[in-house]
Amino acid sequence: MTFYDFVIGFIDDDTPLGKLANCIMVNQSFPKHETCLDTLRDYFYDNYLDGEVLASANRALSLYGSSVSYN
Repeated sequence: MTFYDFVIGFIDDDTPLGKLANCIMVNQSFPKHETCLDTLRDYFYDNYLDGEVLASANRALSLYGSSVSYN
């Protein structure tokens, strides 16, 4: 599963992860097929300045990393 697929699962949530999913979904340049946590983290820090988005991205990356490690 890609990170994009993982995060889009939160699209209807009224939570910071749901807001992150909305940001990612409208971003045409988001690397939808990426699975590498370091590459994704670099992408977020290079393309998003909002502290809340970055905090949500870090949380989502942590959850994603845990889910792919155990599945």
